[in-house]
Amino acid sequence: MVACDFENHFVHVSPGWEGSASDARVLQDALQNNFYVPEGKFYLVDAGYANTPNFIAPYRNVRYHLQEQGRSNQRPKNPQELFNLRHAQLRNHVERIIGTLKKRFAVLKCATQYPIDSQAEIAIACCALHNFICTNEGGEHWLDQVESDIDPNKIIDVPSGDKQYTSDIHSLNVRRTLGNSKREEIANAMWEDYLRRNGRNTA
Repeated sequence: MVACDFENHFVHVSPGWEGSASDARVLQDALQNNFYVPEGKFYLVDAGYANTPNFIAPYRNVRYHLQEQGRSNQRPKNPQELFNLRHAQLRNHVERIIGTLKKRFAVLKCATQYPIDSQAEIAIACCALHNFICTNEGGEHWLDQVESDIDPNKIIDVPSGDKQYTSDIHSLNVRRTLGNSKREEIANAMWEDYLRRNGRNTA
């Protein structure tokens, strides 16, 4: 699990978990080990996490993926659709930073002979180096021009996150009502602003 900011920096990395561990369980462990949310802030998370005031997930069973929105060529019809659209647009940022990281450090794309503990440390080191490069204004334009010298047969896919939260973490479950209220408040404010702007544009 990783968390990033909008300055293209990793702010937290939790490596070393087995693939069978749920996203929510990894998050719970991170919160017990020095990962915290600044006062008055929250992180956007995917549907594999509980929706809480500090970790805002998309609405379930509502149009979500950007490609689906594009293919349908339709505007959001309600606050929930608009919220999920904006949520997906912002969460694309973490997909971009992970893609950049794997281009910078190709070792992350292939299976290695290193022990599992060393593999976790390599992931942390790569994220730290990425942050250092970004802080010192390292460019990314050259990454798309670099050819990989890794045997394609050794390249592995990073597993996707859980598709939905399985309600397996009690400490997160008890905050879901508050999270739902906060998400609803944000969605309604977005919708009111969207209608106001759309009204001005079509007048």
